[in-house]
Amino acid sequence: MSKVQRQQGFTLLEIMIALAIFAVIGILAWQTLDGAMRTSTASDEAATKVTALQRTYNLLSRDFYQQQARAPRNSGEVFVQQQNGLELTTLNGISGQVQLERVRWTLKDKRLWRNVWAAIDGPASAQPEEVPILSDVKAMKWRFWHEGWQEKWTDIAHQPDGVELNLTMENGETWRWVFITPGDMPEIQTAPKETNADPTQPAAENAAQPVTTPQPDTAVDPGVSS
Repeated sequence: MSKVQRQQGFTLLEIMIALAIFAVIGILAWQTLDGAMRTSTASDEAATKVTALQRTYNLLSRDFYQQQARAPRNSGEVFVQQQNGLELTTLNGISGQVQLERVRWTLKDKRLWRNVWAAIDGPASAQPEEVPILSDVKAMKWRFWHEGWQEKWTDIAHQPDGVELNLTMENGETWRWVFITPGDMPEIQTAPKETNADPTQPAAENAAQPVTTPQPDTAVDPGVSS
């Protein structure tokens, strides 16, 4: 008669070793997953920040490149530097029709704002629409080019030939942008409305010609230093 052998189970030590191995594997897997998630989040945040900076640069470029030597009738100030901002007249062609637009770039509550008036020749009491453009801005500094760099612009009846903006972000990064302006180029006029002229009459010698928006000779890319 054969002898039945009893099957032995795991000892307590073997069980504890197995549990320790599974715990280490679990920790390593979690660290890998957590690292991947952190990398993805950091990449998304960086992409969002770059997009916001590019949008800000594009808006500033458009405002300065299309800058107009035109002051509101109630103030007479063409180009005004304020404590934390800058006020100027530019063109707005978003609606498909070129229109003058009075804007103010200013820093408030750690945000860069672009304030826009509904009408350039509105009443003095009119308040602009405040639009936040860029967040986490710690400080901003302007400089102006006219036969050399100037820290302040006091000639409210004229415009500089170039503008430099230095932005210091909350994370310590510093962005330096330089923009070309048209200077004191005369204000752009829109073409007059067509009238029902008599076809039998000869055309006027000096017919009104449409005027296009001035373009800078060279495009200036943002310089970055951090």
